[in-house]
Amino acid sequence: MPRALRLEEVGFYHIVNRGVERRRVFLDVEDHEKFLEILEDSGEVYDFKIHSFCLMNNHYHLLLQTFDENLSLIMRQINSRYSIYFNNKYKRVGPLWQGRFKSYFVYDENYLVSLVKYIESNPIKANVTKKIGQFTWAMSSKKTLLTCLDFELIESIDFTKDLSDKELQNLEDIYNAKFKIKGKKAKIVEKKELYSYFEEYEREVAIAKAIQDGYLQTHIAAYLKLSAVSISKIYKKYKQKVKLFEKLKEKGIFWSYSKELIYEKVEKDLFIEHLLKYADFDENVLGFNLFGKSIMKKVWEKKMMREEKFIKTNLMIARVFFDMDVESDYFKRMKNARFEKLKLLAS
Repeated sequence: MPRALRLEEVGFYHIVNRGVERRRVFLDVEDHEKFLEILEDSGEVYDFKIHSFCLMNNHYHLLLQTFDENLSLIMRQINSRYSIYFNNKYKRVGPLWQGRFKSYFVYDENYLVSLVKYIESNPIKANVTKKIGQFTWAMSSKKTLLTCLDFELIESIDFTKDLSDKELQNLEDIYNAKFKIKGKKAKIVEKKELYSYFEEYEREVAIAKAIQDGYLQTHIAAYLKLSAVSISKIYKKYKQKVKLFEKLKEKGIFWSYSKELIYEKVEKDLFIEHLLKYADFDENVLGFNLFGKSIMKKVWEKKMMREEKFIKTNLMIARVFFDMDVESDYFKRMKNARFEKLKLLAS
């Protein structure tokens, strides 16, 4: 699957990058200083400003402002140069970073204050410091002076006040915003009304689509009069079902259907039928956990248990999953009884 195009519009971005397997990427003072040195050099080449930064042990945050459509070039320079330095210093090989860096376009500059407070409070959440401004490797400490750092925003913020519910919602809006490119401009895609998801999709898919479009699970829970824990469990199961479907599709189990077939468009009974007939044992175990025994048994009885070519599979399913004390003759008799009934109806 091709990578999604990264937004490059001029403006403010929250950048996050983590060490591979969440391993530490800053082990000593020299490492922090080297990263900041690379930041400074890159700023001279690509002309950007940093309004907030925080270098934690295994990841970093930047609030970066671009003046040209060159975000990917900037981050490639920073990340690759630091990787080379780190690998040489510690005699290691392989990737240092956990995939591509994450970038969130700050489409509303009124959200910048919320974002700075969030970035600068990272050491507090990690129990490294007690107050914003105490952590050496955060911009609010003012212990680092680089030409690419712009302190105007940080100096205007009252850090004695915690992030409010409104500010937390601001952050959710940034992280879940979706954009479409019109011409060379990025235009935010407005979220649909919550109720419309449940008019368009069945409940499980509607919940997933709403979450993916930026709705908080607490908001969906309130709308459905369910607990947030219930919504979280439904969404987790949905993602597992999608992953299982894609795995079966990749193995060719849905070979007779369109290559564009997706989980949301496949009928549940059809999915379960193919799972029971053609998947391996572990995949079936997962299917029973995700769909439940009663639903799996209903599909099995309707779609599979009378088919002669699946007698061995049916015997295994009956004994293992439904605790039925039967032999293969049980399914042969069932097939013959069905055949006699069809003959009677045809006569």
